[in-house]
Amino acid sequence: MHNVKIYILLLFFSLAFWSCNKKDLEAEIPAYITINHFSFTTSYSTQGTNSHYFSDAWVYLDDELLGIYELPVTFPVLKTGTAKIQVYPGIKENGISERRSRYLFTKPHEESITLEPNKTTEVNPASSYFSSVNFSWKEDFETASLPFTYAATSDTTMFKTNTDVFEGNYSGKVFLTSNMDFYECSTPKLTGLPAFGNSIFMELNFKTNQPVLVGMYADSYQIGLFYLNTADDWKKIYLNLTEGFQSNPNASEYKIFFGFQSKVTNPEFLIDNIKILHF
Repeated sequence: MHNVKIYILLLFFSLAFWSCNKKDLEAEIPAYITINHFSFTTSYSTQGTNSHYFSDAWVYLDDELLGIYELPVTFPVLKTGTAKIQVYPGIKENGISERRSRYLFTKPHEESITLEPNKTTEVNPASSYFSSVNFSWKEDFETASLPFTYAATSDTTMFKTNTDVFEGNYSGKVFLTSNMDFYECSTPKLTGLPAFGNSIFMELNFKTNQPVLVGMYADSYQIGLFYLNTADDWKKIYLNLTEGFQSNPNASEYKIFFGFQSKVTNPEFLIDNIKILHF
């Protein structure tokens, strides 16, 4: 009989505990946020094209990092009511998926949103460059002549084309015929570069049927940095040049080069909207 009483008491306390905590154990119903893509505005005369490829959104809610999301995305949020959302543009540095980062030269989108359980709030982030961003060099291929110099061993030069243009009236184009094997061009000397340690990026649009080496000349010393991989359609890429400059801090002159040796039949390389930028 004594044991029966103990079991009755245990059952009573178990039921009381379940009654008190049933509400706490119920799953919380989330709100949802949808982000499709960024819009991006520039002042063309000073900042160049508004072409962009922000692959990711770095999302902060009330100043806390909520997550890093590949776009487009819809994701749940265990929060309701009014909240401040900040959405920062994210990129794949050097075109590499494993090197995702916030693009430090662009402003975050910020607004106040109201979150409700089981309802979706759509956020349409808009961004632009910070006013403090400097552009050491830009080339949109719309002027009368091209500023590149060519290696002595280069079999051809770049020219302006008005076919298969990314935007505007012209893009830059290089192709090698069957009796050609090598191409290399360099930008003008870069000026107005930041102090040692500051980030320096290059943006560009390109299309190519064979890999193109991108690198730099630090005085006469040549350094290969990246490959532009083959792309059947026009592609935007963000290249982090910082390490190249940091590894050669004492050079008096820097130039960026593009080059390739023929690996396919009729190699062809198109390029547009080159920007070298920093704070």
